[in-house]
Amino acid sequence: MNKNFIVPFILVLVLASCTLLNPKKDKIQTPPEILQWAVSARASSSYGSQLSENRDDFSAFSATGEPDVFNCSDNPKAWVSDGDNEGLQWLELSYDKEVFVSGVSVRETFNPGAVVQIELLNGSDYVQMFKGKDSNRKCPGSFDFSVREKEGNVTRNMTSFKTGTVRITLDTNVKGWNEIDAVGIKGYEQYWYLFNNTLWVE
Repeated sequence: MNKNFIVPFILVLVLASCTLLNPKKDKIQTPPEILQWAVSARASSSYGSQLSENRDDFSAFSATGEPDVFNCSDNPKAWVSDGDNEGLQWLELSYDKEVFVSGVSVRETFNPGAVVQIELLNGSDYVQMFKGKDSNRKCPGSFDFSVREKEGNVTRNMTSFKTGTVRITLDTNVKGWNEIDAVGIKGYEQYWYLFNNTLWVE
């Protein structure tokens, strides 16, 4: 065998073995996703007091904090409108930190399936993120919505604006009293996206 051929041949074998030993590329470290539960709330109507700051009287404030209703039942620790056939009713929740929102989770604990719209507050305007039919039938269960925004060839999994307020609209004509125990939002403090396997942070 030609000696001039041996060295590059060995080099190819070494590189090939390195590739086999390290078949995976380094994982890109994306900014951490934050999960928050509401700290304050208001509603178009409530079976409990509109001004209450108790979490056990069917008021809007009952929907703040982490989930605390673990059975499918009529429970004062959840918010419910003042009637079970009152058409469209909304629940608005606010959170400690404003984030670029990546997802919303509505915890339904009695007669689920009533969520018809999700909006996020951007400045003084409400931006519609979801309008349609609630697919959740589990009780207790969650209606989960994930943000997908496309700009050109780039799909971004978060809103292009920061917010700390979400409004959930229910169709209370869905059979029974439709109760919401809690609403969580997921999001990021930094706006980022992946393009050509590169992390871009704005």
